[in-house]
Amino acid sequence: MPSPEQTKLSSMVISDGGFEAMMRDRPRMRKEKEEHSLAQVTIQLTAAERALTMETQRRIQSTHAIQKSCTQKIQEMEQNFERILNERSLRMEERLVSMQQKVEELTMRFEEEKEAAPQDMESRGKELKEMLNSF
Repeated sequence: MPSPEQTKLSSMVISDGGFEAMMRDRPRMRKEKEEHSLAQVTIQLTAAERALTMETQRRIQSTHAIQKSCTQKIQEMEQNFERILNERSLRMEERLVSMQQKVEELTMRFEEEKEAAPQDMESRGKELKEMLNSF
């Protein structure tokens, strides 16, 4: 008794040309399957390219945002530094003006004392001389 495979094979060969039709259909079916696989790969590749383009754009935008933020922070720091420098310069100028005024006052007092000291010494000397003479 023939096996089921042998029976199937003999029925295809003996029957109404099913084997030949099957042999003709196989390459066509394989080609359709390959075309379908190729179409799926193309669709996946297109989706990957779109995703890559979107990610590239997102990263470019992110880089621009970071650069803008850093530039703004640097400008804020520069402005703050200039403000602090100006405040300190003003304080130093005020202190310098104050010191100059004190030096001028001391110089004036020194000049007054320079002129007054010999006169005071002379008048005190006269007083002492008169006191000595009166004894």
